[in-house]
Amino acid sequence: MIIVCGDNVYAGLVHLQTGSIQVSVGQCVKKGEIIGRVGHSGNSFAPHLHFQLMDSSDIAIANGLPLAFEQYELFNNGIWEKVNNGIPTNKERIRFQKSNEWG
Repeated sequence: MIIVCGDNVYAGLVHLQTGSIQVSVGQCVKKGEIIGRVGHSGNSFAPHLHFQLMDSSDIAIANGLPLAFEQYELFNNGIWEKVNNGIPTNKERIRFQKSNEWG
């Protein structure tokens, strides 16, 4: 799924469950809105989401763009640590909670 975020900024969400997408083409989406469910496609051992910001709606030729997440958890030395306004590296294991679960 590709979401238009602004001029030359697109969000790609890949590996969503077949049939789980809850938005329509052209629909505006807001923070916290359910878009779809994480699936298990591609070469992986577990359900996951491939998410990236990019400069084209064509994921095959797009360049990735940097982004910061409002809040996530980082797996560090065997424990999950909360991070605010961070930019994870491509080597870090991170996870997100549902928006209503954050304190």
